[in-house]
Amino acid sequence: MVSKVIASLDAWLARAEEVLAEQRENALSPSLGLLEGDGRHEWTITLAALTEGLEGLLESLCRRPGRWILIVESRDRPHLSWQALAFEDGSLCTEVVSNTYLDDGEQWIAEQESRLLALGWEPPNPPRRPNFINVEATTSPDTDVVCQRALATLRELFKLRDEDEVFVKMFSSAIRGDTPASPEYG
Repeated sequence: MVSKVIASLDAWLARAEEVLAEQRENALSPSLGLLEGDGRHEWTITLAALTEGLEGLLESLCRRPGRWILIVESRDRPHLSWQALAFEDGSLCTEVVSNTYLDDGEQWIAEQESRLLALGWEPPNPPRRPNFINVEATTSPDTDVVCQRALATLRELFKLRDEDEVFVKMFSSAIRGDTPASPEYG
């Protein structure tokens, strides 16, 4: 059984694909084309629903032209966020908020930072790279591993359970240039 959120997302992605195909015919940058509304979509869903659809969504975004940004925030603690940037060549970069952006009472303690590193996150390197990061510098990212890392982070460090709600934002980016799979990236 497909959830309403997944069905809604599938319908939006199908419509976005139609618009992108039209824009390709006009030789415009795909994510610069007009999508429904302002091209930004937001949902509140349970972690269970996100778990069900995250890998498929990331695979879809990595295959689509343009750059796509996906942000997942704890509904009850919106300063806690995980995000993904799917590049036009299929490469994928994911991040988890670091102490740079967390208030004093919400900052990660040493044990939590160690757990983030154990899950495969690279440590922040401010000011250039202020968040924990993981880069899939390939045109065929391992979305299964990316999803496992993301969901472990949301469950273990954000302390979310299946019934907890998350706020999901997805939008396209007009920025172009080097990608993680480019030799010039960095």
